[in-house]
Amino acid sequence: MDLNDIDAILPEIIREILSYDEGIYKKVLDLYFTDDAILTHPILNVQGKRNIRKVFQVWTLLNKQQPEVTNTRDLVWNDNTAIINVTQHLRPRIFPFLHFAVPSVTILRFREEDDGFFYIYKQEDNWTLEGLINSVPLINWWYENVVRVYVGHMVTSVGSFLATANQATSRLTIAANDIRQHSGEAMSQGQDRALQYGHDLANNVSSVISKTKESIGIKGLENQQHYYMTNGEASPEM
Repeated sequence: MDLNDIDAILPEIIREILSYDEGIYKKVLDLYFTDDAILTHPILNVQGKRNIRKVFQVWTLLNKQQPEVTNTRDLVWNDNTAIINVTQHLRPRIFPFLHFAVPSVTILRFREEDDGFFYIYKQEDNWTLEGLINSVPLINWWYENVVRVYVGHMVTSVGSFLATANQATSRLTIAANDIRQHSGEAMSQGQDRALQYGHDLANNVSSVISKTKESIGIKGLENQQHYYMTNGEASPEM
């Protein structure tokens, strides 16, 4: 594919890729896909043009209605990549009265080859879970009015619980810091008081001992008698 003609060629390539006509699909594979091209799908991955064509044959055998581009104006081309919004019509051939329109996104990735032209080396068909659910009427109602509502309430409840737990944790942390701070101050004050009490007690004891010694010393002097040796005998001084 020549990038100079991208605006004219790309819509045609997309239309042929989505076609259920095997001849048209074979032509677009041969002209615009590399030999080692990869097809990714919600339920399979294959590589090589031959394998991609086999997937096409099986899929068209099982499904009756071909997909269509949702809006050609939504086609995006950026950095050698084409992005297309596609509506997949699931209509089994064995139950043609069943029809599910599933929104999907198809991504075509191009690369330049030796001849200077760009070819598709990867096609990605992406189906969203929400799109699949919304395509089934009863499941869609149940999912929209029961599952999503319940999950919403559950998540908000968990969020409220976590917020309350965080607040409680913050308050406990602040209280613990206050207790630690006050207990440290109380311990320091207690130590200071104990040291002061010990110092005062030591001073009082020293004072009592000193006074006791002084008192005993004074009495000893008052009651002390002096003896003299007279002819080898001791006699008190009169």
